[in-house]
Amino acid sequence: MDGTDKIYLIGELAAATGVTVRTLQHYDNIGLLPTSGRTDGGRRYYTKEDILCLEQIIFYKSLGFSLQEIRDKVVKGPKLSQTEQILHEQEVVLYRKIEDAYASIASIEAFRTAVAAGNFPSWQLLTGFIRTLRNSNLLDWGQYTFDDAQKEMLGNHFAKKEAFDFYHTWRAIALKAVTLAMSGVAPKDPVAQELAEAWWKMVLEVTKGDDERIHAFAQIQEDRASWPEGDRDLMDASQSFIDLSVKHYLKSRPKDSKEYSSLKRKYDKSLKSEEIH
Repeated sequence: MDGTDKIYLIGELAAATGVTVRTLQHYDNIGLLPTSGRTDGGRRYYTKEDILCLEQIIFYKSLGFSLQEIRDKVVKGPKLSQTEQILHEQEVVLYRKIEDAYASIASIEAFRTAVAAGNFPSWQLLTGFIRTLRNSNLLDWGQYTFDDAQKEMLGNHFAKKEAFDFYHTWRAIALKAVTLAMSGVAPKDPVAQELAEAWWKMVLEVTKGDDERIHAFAQIQEDRASWPEGDRDLMDASQSFIDLSVKHYLKSRPKDSKEYSSLKRKYDKSLKSEEIH
């Protein structure tokens, strides 16, 4: 070790990070965070590279990962050039955890909506879709092949946070649609019309009423065979109820609304040709 390198005794590291001395000793003993060496007096010491490893351990531990899982994820002795990749990996993990929480919250909200409408969907339905939604997340869409028009529509509209918000708005509406449909709610019922209004606003926000954007949006909807599994299953289960609810909603729109005639015609082309009875 270069004598100019800063070293941290185990007590100093414990005080700075909030990790107990006993825990640091344990990490050393199992090889998860070996010390860089010992002083002449036999005391464990750490370097700045060890601190970067410990930061990773603390991060994954806070999210409930086991020590074995953490061992597989931690980059030992990371160089400065690896820091960006480490941060990216941590960001991915956080987004997955957040999406799991969103899926659970959306499921509870869907169940609450059905109950408020006088229906009582099964808990098996609720827990089943929580499991299904966890089979997909926004990052899985990186495997989906978007054409140029779709890339332009989504790229122009979404920054990272906006894409994240849109994705969870879409999933929450779709999950609510499944719950209402399986609870016996009719598409023309008030609660279904609230759902249709939320869906319609989402479509307008994404497409801005533009022909090419509406077509690109409809193409993505139709190409569900290529979607991540959980999202595909959710959309398959919710599409019919959403379509019927939106058709009822659009019929009730004021005929003098500026966007009504053209957007209704455009959007109707993207819906399944189902008749309202």
